[in-house]
Amino acid sequence: MIGRALRAQARGAVGDVVLLGMALAALVLSLSLAAGIPADLADAPPAAREELVAPFDAVLATYAGILAAVYGSFRYTIDWRDGVVAQRLMLESRRVMLVARVPAAALGGAVVAGAAVVGGRTALLVTMGGVPVHGSAVASAVALGASAALWGLGVGIVVQAHLAALFVAALTMGFGMLVALFWSAGAAYLPLPALLDAFRFDVSVIGIPADRGLGPAAVPIAAGWVLLAVGAGAAVFLRRDVS
Repeated sequence: MIGRALRAQARGAVGDVVLLGMALAALVLSLSLAAGIPADLADAPPAAREELVAPFDAVLATYAGILAAVYGSFRYTIDWRDGVVAQRLMLESRRVMLVARVPAAALGGAVVAGAAVVGGRTALLVTMGGVPVHGSAVASAVALGASAALWGLGVGIVVQAHLAALFVAALTMGFGMLVALFWSAGAAYLPLPALLDAFRFDVSVIGIPADRGLGPAAVPIAAGWVLLAVGAGAAVFLRRDVS
């Protein structure tokens, strides 16, 4: 049953307009960052260029996290709105469908984050001749995108209303950046800052001083947020009428 549900999700990924749209949005948004890079940085020594753009990976991860959360939400709410969820429940149980949707959402979020990284690195290549690419930063951004998409999936299931879920997913994921403006210590515990910290990104780019980070506690806190969202979504999905 689970294998059949996973294959159905895989078939649906072919021609997934939502995934394509969010990946393109991530690509374009990260490419637009090139406009904020001073042109004279291209003449700086390679070591100096790498140091000056060090926070860039964290900025890309931030964009990737928010867009991946929106994708995770959209992927479910569009299927619910179009009756896909109700149709598949005629062929498989709610538990099986939920189990299949979790990895599908995570994979889609990883693709969105990957598109953001590609766009950002392309922007650096065009404006500065490129800087060294660290595989660990790329892997962390992709993993963050997958985690954020799971957050979005949980939000989408709970909210269910298509457009409302878009705003709620983006707001709840990005809320930490607003809180950081006036309470950086508390903001560090919110979803996006915790995810950034857990994957070793520089949280100072969203207004949280380095010494206010969570350190080793970031991983369990970030995991807790994701599990909370998925758990809440699962509890609602298993009980709510989706017809």
